[in-house]
Parts: sequence; structure tokens; C-alpha cells
Amino acid sequence: MWGEGDGVMEALIVVVIMILIPVSVWLTEVYRRRWKYANQMGVREGTEYPNNHHLLGVGYFHAAAGVWFVHPWNEFREGLGFFWEGEWHPEPDLRQVLPSLPAAGEVERANAAWRKADPDRMAQFWGRVERGGFGTAVERREGS
Repeated sequence: MWGEGDGVMEALIVVVIMILIPVSVWLTEVYRRRWKYANQMGVREGTEYPNNHHLLGVGYFHAAAGVWFVHPWNEFREGLGFFWEGEWHPEPDLRQVLPSLPAAGEVERANAAWRKADPDRMAQFWGRVERGGFGTAVERREGS
């Protein structure tokens, strides 16, 4: 039907099909997740959040600053100090921090980061993590 080179054309069609099927499945999953989370929110406008409120894939709410950061309030790191309000300090912040509203634009930023992190995958990951009693993720091996 096609003449000379039919085998090459058939092989090319098979290769194209083998590439298109996985790519279309992947794109379908990406768009399905985007659509699923498009109207969902991890945080809500007008809601007060307590200090260190954790949002999967975003971080910890620092109520004094009204912003989510990667590190919890007053987290200590050797050589860096204590983390609060987005910076490392030599001393911990001893203030009694009351719940507060997120700063202007922070709700949108936090929700965008939350959606990008894919809440279902984050929950699956953290659901499988075994905590060693000190807040660190550990993987147990047979005999340990």
C-alpha cells in the first residue's frame, strides 16, 4: 500500500503511539489534579491561624509576621540560632504569640504553594513516615 519503506513507516507509527499513550496519560493526570485543587484551599481568607500552624507543602505559620515559613517558630539549628519571623536569631523569641490573620496576599501565596505541592501526595508521603520520637523522619530496617 505505501510502497518501499513500509517497515520503516510502520515502525515509526508504533514508536509515535508508544510515546503518545504515556504522555497523554501523564497530561490527563496533571490536568485532573489541577482541576481537583483549583477550587480547594489550604487556608481561608479571614481565618485566624495559631502560631506554628502547619500546612503541608507550605510550612509553618508565624502568627507575629502573618506569613508561612519553611521552618517552625523558634526552631533551633546549631550555628544558626533560633528561627522566627523569617530570620535566624541568637536567642529564642519568648513572646506569647496570639493567633492572627495572614498578611495581605499570603492566603493566595500559601494556597498556590499548597496546590503545587499536591496535597494528596503529601498526605500519602507523611502517612507512611515513622517518627522516631524526636520529630525526624526515620526509615526502619529489619533488625533495627
